[in-house]
Amino acid sequence: MRKSIYHTCVSVLALGVALPCAGAAQAQDMADDAAEAVADEGEDQGLNTIVVTAAAGNRTQIESSISVTAIDDSIIQNFQPASEAEIFRLLPGIQTPGTSGPGGNSNIAVRGLPVATGGSPFVQLQEDGLPMVLFGDIQFGNNDYWTRFDATTATVEAVRGGSATTLASQAPGAVINYISHTGAREGGYVQVNKGVDYNDTRVDFRYGGPLAEGLNFHIGGFFQRGRDMLGVDYTINDAIQVKGNITKEFEDGASFLRLFFKVADTQGINYTGAPALADFSNGKITNIRAFPGFDGRSQSNYSIYNQEQLILNREGNFERVGLNGISTEQQYLGAHLHWEFGDNITVDNRARYSDVSGGFSSPFLNIAPTSSVLGSTVNGATVASIRYANGPRAGQLFTGALLDNNVNVTTNIRDLGALVNDLVVAGEFDIGTMQLTARGGFFYMDQTIAMDWHVNRSTRELSGNNPAQLDLFDAAGNQLTFQGISGYNNNWGSCCARDYDLGYTNTAPYAQLVLDHERFNLDASIRFERIAASGFTIAGGNTFLVSPDPSRPNLRIEAITANGARETLDYARSYTSWSLGALFKASSDLSVFARASRGGRFNADRQTVGGKIANNGALCTGAQALAGANGCSADGVTPSVDFVNQYELGVKARGELGGGDWTAEFTLLKGDFSQSTFELSATRCPNGTGGCVIDSNFRSKGFEFFGTYRNGGLSLVSNVTFSDSERQLSGAANYTRAPFIPDFSYSLSASYDFGDLATLGLSATGQSSVVDDALREFEGDTTVNASLRVNALENLQVGLNVYNLFDVYDLRGNGATLINGAANPAVISGTPVPGRTVMANVRLSF
Repeated sequence: MRKSIYHTCVSVLALGVALPCAGAAQAQDMADDAAEAVADEGEDQGLNTIVVTAAAGNRTQIESSISVTAIDDSIIQNFQPASEAEIFRLLPGIQTPGTSGPGGNSNIAVRGLPVATGGSPFVQLQEDGLPMVLFGDIQFGNNDYWTRFDATTATVEAVRGGSATTLASQAPGAVINYISHTGAREGGYVQVNKGVDYNDTRVDFRYGGPLAEGLNFHIGGFFQRGRDMLGVDYTINDAIQVKGNITKEFEDGASFLRLFFKVADTQGINYTGAPALADFSNGKITNIRAFPGFDGRSQSNYSIYNQEQLILNREGNFERVGLNGISTEQQYLGAHLHWEFGDNITVDNRARYSDVSGGFSSPFLNIAPTSSVLGSTVNGATVASIRYANGPRAGQLFTGALLDNNVNVTTNIRDLGALVNDLVVAGEFDIGTMQLTARGGFFYMDQTIAMDWHVNRSTRELSGNNPAQLDLFDAAGNQLTFQGISGYNNNWGSCCARDYDLGYTNTAPYAQLVLDHERFNLDASIRFERIAASGFTIAGGNTFLVSPDPSRPNLRIEAITANGARETLDYARSYTSWSLGALFKASSDLSVFARASRGGRFNADRQTVGGKIANNGALCTGAQALAGANGCSADGVTPSVDFVNQYELGVKARGELGGGDWTAEFTLLKGDFSQSTFELSATRCPNGTGGCVIDSNFRSKGFEFFGTYRNGGLSLVSNVTFSDSERQLSGAANYTRAPFIPDFSYSLSASYDFGDLATLGLSATGQSSVVDDALREFEGDTTVNASLRVNALENLQVGLNVYNLFDVYDLRGNGATLINGAANPAVISGTPVPGRTVMANVRLSF
C-alpha cells in the first residue's frame, strides 16, 4: 500500500505545482502578509482580516457569512497553553478540556456536538490550508498529535460550521488552520523558555525576510527537553520541529509559488488521570481536591519503575519498549501555486506529501479496591497475595486499600503518511451592480493508517510518586505475573490485539457561487464526497500461555496476538454536503448573516473489528447483520457516514468606545447528528467490557461570542460558548444531557503594554459543570495565568509566566469517573490541569 504512494509522490507533487490547481483555503499572498503584519506588530484589523480558511479567500471577516475567528501568535503566547488542545479554548464554539498534556490525545468537540468516544470526529486541523491527517479521530492517532504551535505560526484561524462542510473534507464541525509566517517582513527572534520550579526547557526560534527581489523565505521551530510540569522523574518531553517556506513572486505582482517543508521528531507526555477526593450528594460532585499521596496537579502515574515494558510484538517476539507518552516522526514537502489570469480568473493549487509515523505508549489509570484483585482468577490461579515487583519495597507485601489495575498501552504507528492535493479555479464577473464569484475545486487525499496494538494487563500501586509495579501470587506462593504484567495484548480482549494496514482515498469535487452586492451577499456551495477503503485488519486470536523470563519457564502468562479474524476492506461510500448562507451589510461596521449546512464525515478505522465488514470486503447492510449473513453482525452501511445539520444566525459589529476600538461576533446555533462508532474502552461500554459499538443521536442549541477591545496599551480578547446539548442512546425513548459537554465554556486574555518598558498579561479559562454517562454532575472551575515581559535592552526581552496562578484543582470533567460515592469523602478519577508552575524566558529579537 505504501509503495504506490512513494512511486507517485514526486510526480504528482510536481504536477500539482505545475498544473493550474488550488487549495481549500484560498490564501492570497496579500492575506498572508496581513496575517504576518498582525502577528509582528499587534495590529487590530477590526474584522478586516481576509478569511483564508475554508472560505472564498477574498472577503474580510465582517463581509463573510460564516463564523470565523483568527487568533494571532502574541495572544496565544500570552495565554500560555499547556497543550495544543488548550489553544483551542481561545476559540468560540470549540469545546475541549485541554488537559491531555503536550503529547495530545484530546477530545475536541464543537458547538455542543459531543465526541461520542474519542478524538476530533468533526474538527479538522490544517497547516497552511491542508490537513495533516484526513480523519480527526483515528484510533491512537488523533489529529492533535501531528500539529504543534511554534514560532513559525502567525495566526490560528477557525471556521465553525458553514463553509467548513463544503470547502474541506471530513470537517462538518470546524476547520482550525495554522497559518505560517512567510517572510513578508524581515526579522525574527530566539526565545529560551525555562521552568523555574520544574525541569523543562524549550527554545523557540524563527527568522524570515527577502533573499532577492521577489523572493522571500521563513524558517523556524522549537527544541524541547525536560520532565514536564507534572515532574516526571525521567525525561518525558523530548522534541524538535523545524518548519520553513520560500516564496517566489512573479512579475505580475500577484502570482506566486510557495514551497513548504517540515521535519519533526517529537515525544511528549499525555496525561492519563489521577485520583481525587470530592463531596458527593444528590448526584452532584463538588469540592474536588487532591488525593493524599497523588496530587494530579503535580504528579502522574508515569514512574521510573515503569518507564518501559515488555511487549509481545507483531512478529510474536518479546520486545522492550519505553512508556514515553506520544511520539511522532514527520517529514513533509508542500507547495502552493497561485496564478492570476488577468483581473478575474485565478488558479490555485496546494499539494503536500507527508511521511508520518509514531507511537502511543502510556500507563492508563484505573482505581480499584485491592479486595477486588485478591480472590480473582489470574493466569488460571486464584490471587492470594500481592507484593511489590520493584522499587524500594520490592518483595514486600502490598497492603494498600486501593491500587491501579489499568492497562499499559503501546501502539506502534507504523505509517500515517498521506498525499493530498486541492485544486480550485475561480472567476469573478460583474453582473450589473453586483459581482458573481464562481469557484470549482477538486480535492484528493490518500491516507494510510497502519498500526499494531499491544495492551498489557498491568497492576501497580496507586501513587503519584513513582508508583511501583505489583506482582500477584497464589496461596502456594507461585508468582502469577511478571514485572506487574498479568497478560500480554489481552487487556481489552481479542478485539484489541489488532494489526492493520488500511488505505482511504478521498476524492471530492466541489463548487461555490457567491453573489455580492453593496448591501448583501448570497453564498451557496456543494461538495460531492467519495471515499474508497482498502487494506486489512487482523484481530486477536485465541489466548495462549507464554514465558516472558527464560530463566523461569514455569512462569506462564496469558497472551493474545493478532492471528484471529481477518477483515479485508474493499468498498466505497459516496455522499453530498451542502451549505447556504446570506449576509446583510447594515453598514460598514455591522453585518448580519444566516446559514444552513448539512455536512458529512466518514467513519474510517473505527468501522473495523466491529462486525461491520462483510466477508467480501463490503460494508455490511442492516439486513445482513440481522441475519448474521456473510460474516456480518452489525450494520456498516448506515453508520459509515455521520451527517451534521447546522443552522446559524449571527451578528458581526465593530466600533469605538472610550477612545478605543472594539469588535464583537455573536452567533445563535442549532445542530444535530447521529453517530455509530466502535469503542474499545470498558469505561464507556455497557457491562464494563471493552470492544462495543455505541449508537447515539445528539442535538444542541446555544450561542457563541467572541469580542476584542483595544485602547492604547490595553488589549482584551474574550469568548463564551453556551451549549444546551443532549444525547439519545440507541433504544432510549428520551434525550438526556450529553456527557462531558459544559453548558458554558469561556476564556479571557488581557494585557497592558507600558510603552517600551514592560507588558503585563492575565488570562483565564474555565467552564461550568459537566455530567458523566450516568448523569452525575461534576463541578467546573476557572484557571488563571499571569505573565510579565520586561524590555531590558533594545531587542532583548525577559519574561515570567505563571500557569494556574491560584493553583486550583480544575478537573474540567473530561471523562471524570466516580469510583466510590459511598466513601466520605468520595473517591473520583479524572485529569486536572497542571498546578501552579513558573516559567522564565528570554527573547532576543532581530
